Amino acid sequence: MLAFDHLVIAADQPEEEQNHFEEKYGIRGFRGGRHETWGTYNYLAHLKNHSYLEWIGIEDKETARKSDNPLIKQLVHSLSVNQKGPIQFALRTNDMDQFLDYWDKEGIPYKGPFPGSRKKTDGTLLQWRMLFPDIQSHSLPFLIEWEGNNRPDDSHLISNTSFTSIEVGLGNFPNTRRLFEKIYHMESPEHENSTHCTWSLENGSLIAKAESDLRVKLEDIIL
Repeated sequence: MLAFDHLVIAADQPEEEQNHFEEKYGIRGFRGGRHETWGTYNYLAHLKNHSYLEWIGIEDKETARKSDNPLIKQLVHSLSVNQKGPIQFALRTNDMDQFLDYWDKEGIPYKGPFPGSRKKTDGTLLQWRMLFPDIQSHSLPFLIEWEGNNRPDDSHLISNTSFTSIEVGLGNFPNTRRLFEKIYHMESPEHENSTHCTWSLENGSLIAKAESDLRVKLEDIIL
């Protein structure tokens, strides 16, 4: 079963934005590290049920601009038009190769997998893979697979607040449902009406709707 991994938040000043969030909601954050090959860096806030928030900013504009990673391209564009805040999210899988086989079989276009890494503040290297469905005109969540444990070593850096649900829409509810069922091999929704439907993830819920925006719920906090 897929899990909600993290929310990507575009930020001019990731540290400042993360500090503001911490002051407002009491959820502790910390500097994640640098993505040298992408020209970006991030600040993170880890949640109780193996998920996190990522404030990502650009450190080297030229390196970021030249990146072929779809997420970095989206970040560069978003910040260039002053679109700050949540822009994307990742679904975690423990078997990305299974999705590659499935997408090849179903003729689903994709980009990747892209290797990712960042130097943590203790100097160690954290690595992962990212896989992006390439459906024209739609910015769909990407898949991520971690190598090893991406959780903070210090348990005090993990909040007692849990991820609850994420809502996503592509402007048309039936189309949103169809794409999620096909691309992410979702089974029939647990709940459905004329405006939205809900699937269970490993650590919360994914809600498909019509409106083209992202809304994340962390217990009683709505982003």
